[in-house]
Amino acid sequence: MKGLWIYRLDSKPKRLNNYNNYFTRYLETKDEKYFLEFLHFYEPKLNRIAKNFIAKYGLDRERLDDLKQIFSSLLWERLQNYDSELPLLQLIKYDCEREWHNYVRQNCGNISPDNANHYSNMRKVMYLFNQKTEKNYGEIISEIALELKITERTVIYCLYASAEFSSVNNLDIHNQANENLIHISGDTLYRTPEQAYFIKERNQKLLTALASLKPSDRKLIEYTLGICTDCLGNKPKKTIREASLLLNLTEDSAQKKLRKILNNLNHNLNCQEEIA
Repeated sequence: MKGLWIYRLDSKPKRLNNYNNYFTRYLETKDEKYFLEFLHFYEPKLNRIAKNFIAKYGLDRERLDDLKQIFSSLLWERLQNYDSELPLLQLIKYDCEREWHNYVRQNCGNISPDNANHYSNMRKVMYLFNQKTEKNYGEIISEIALELKITERTVIYCLYASAEFSSVNNLDIHNQANENLIHISGDTLYRTPEQAYFIKERNQKLLTALASLKPSDRKLIEYTLGICTDCLGNKPKKTIREASLLLNLTEDSAQKKLRKILNNLNHNLNCQEEIA
């Protein structure tokens, strides 16, 4: 596979205790060798992450080099202004995934979706389309348009565009093997036990479960998932960083809190199913 070891150094450097130490050493000395040494040691893990992304989205294996270069360029850019107690790799994780998705959108299909919103709509439409196999196409298109609050013409266009997109069958929304997968923030994907409910089911059971949450927890869901907890309508989405600032939380604690909230919701929904 092309680009498997593009960061390997001729002589093996001394390994530091953790990856973030390379970044702090660079900031202290401005010596680029620490960045290069980080890439040397991190490359095996980066290869695994990038190859999983390639396999998941059905991309050509030759894309590995491009994905790694996107990662290193983004990392280098963010390193210049890095000033946080959180590890830099944690801070850029979702930004990197978003940039990889942008790369897929712009370079890896027979068509090029106009923007991230178009790409997102393609994924949402195809996910819902694959869930509604027992109805005729006219009914399916109408239901999807109503659920996503877009026109039927847009639904048809997304279906057509998805069919032309080379990696469409491997987009996350097509992954029917994992029923708990949902697009929630930009092009960032989370796997949690109950998130599929937010896009598949707009029913009273979910509203009841949401109503039991604390106001701050409801706000966190609204900010990060872009869903109104009163009516399940769409709301502007915010990044986890923006949400944490609005709720006076650290980014890490907001992520942990969100996972806990979603797990509790899943438990509540399961309990409702048992009672029913």
